[in-house]
Amino acid sequence: MQVNVNDYLDIYCPHYNDSQRMVGTGEQYILYMVSYRGYRNCDPQLGFKRWECNRPHAPHAPIKFSEKFQRYSAFSLGYEFHVGQEYYYISTPTHHHGRSCLRLRVYVCCSTASDVDDEPEPTEPDYTLRPGLKIDDIGESCTQSLKYEFNPFVPKLEKSVSGSSPTRDRLLLT
Repeated sequence: MQVNVNDYLDIYCPHYNDSQRMVGTGEQYILYMVSYRGYRNCDPQLGFKRWECNRPHAPHAPIKFSEKFQRYSAFSLGYEFHVGQEYYYISTPTHHHGRSCLRLRVYVCCSTASDVDDEPEPTEPDYTLRPGLKIDDIGESCTQSLKYEFNPFVPKLEKSVSGSSPTRDRLLLT
């Protein structure tokens, strides 16, 4: 399967309605993200558990898991994917200890337009506060009423003199 950056892969767990409840316990699976060798040999020990489909009789609807193929994740447990890489998933049934195994290979292709690392050409800021009112206009009114002239340029930053800030020991004592 091929996906683009920021695409989603939705995994729907097996689901049985109430009339099928008496037939059996229902299918239950554990899904793992594994290395290529884990994918080839269907070995969950060569990866980590990603999801568990263990509620086949969940009320109302099947359980759904979503994987977002993003380059960066703000979530500490989120996974980060890289363009041009393959990622491997396997699934093994919970109650059947045979060799049945489902496999999925995902290739992350192509960045979306917002992910392109082209540097935009620099533009001068507009200094607009709201439509029709520019900061320069405010500066003129301030100059007239307060004798203040607005300067939109950033002031120069100067290096601090070494040793001018308090030492760590002095901060701990106070």
